[in-house]
Amino acid sequence: MNHEVKQSIRALGWAITLSMLLTFAFLVTSIYSMVQTILEDQGISIGEVRSDVSNGLLTLSIPLTVNNTGYYDISNFNVTLVLKKPDGTVISSGGTLLPVIRYGSTAVSWSNLTIDLRELLSEMEYLLFNDSEFKLDMLFSFRYAYALSFQVDAVNMTIPWGAPLYNFSLTGIGAPYNITLTGFLIDVYFGFENHSPFTVEGTLSLKFYNNADEYLGSGTEAINVPPGYRFTGSVTVEIENLSKYTGSGYIEVSFESPVLGFLELGVVEYG
Repeated sequence: MNHEVKQSIRALGWAITLSMLLTFAFLVTSIYSMVQTILEDQGISIGEVRSDVSNGLLTLSIPLTVNNTGYYDISNFNVTLVLKKPDGTVISSGGTLLPVIRYGSTAVSWSNLTIDLRELLSEMEYLLFNDSEFKLDMLFSFRYAYALSFQVDAVNMTIPWGAPLYNFSLTGIGAPYNITLTGFLIDVYFGFENHSPFTVEGTLSLKFYNNADEYLGSGTEAINVPPGYRFTGSVTVEIENLSKYTGSGYIEVSFESPVLGFLELGVVEYG
């Protein structure tokens, strides 16, 4: 083997060694930078969830901030959101994509989840009257330094649910008044707290029956309760047949709302 061939082989060996060292250095610095940025510096942060209701659909908007304090660009940053019931059943999913987040820069995106309130409440009626919570999975996948792929999962985070008719109850029945030969009026008092993020607006309806299951009369009342407010009021019921009023029986309660649709709220006994 001549001298020139030996030198070429030696040079190729040095080139391979140098390339491996550079590749190793790149891997070490990029992984270290990614770990520092995403995990230790908390480069991914979730803001306050916003909500909006329209046409019976509740939209949750979740802001996400990515602060790239590392040495390299982040690309193809994909966010997947999965909202689940307490038993793990998926309610809604969504996501967003950030094409590039340059090193030393910050990017903010919004991911939306849409919930059909009428469908949800028909399946989980207790959510009308009881505060609860849902589970949220956030799945992040991205490329770092345009070369390395990573995935970070944050699962079973909590999204609170506020009941629109929290602690709904009939609190009393007034004395009969405007008594005539054929009937009279009676006021039925009720109250609840709106813990939901939307206004509870609609018509509350009552149907009166005596203890022999005979229909006596009905009444309605329009209500409008903003989020976070307590409501107390009454529904005036017209008893149509005075002779059938026995002073005891039951009341069928329903509520019709542009947002929630028609809801049967149950039966309450009186007397």
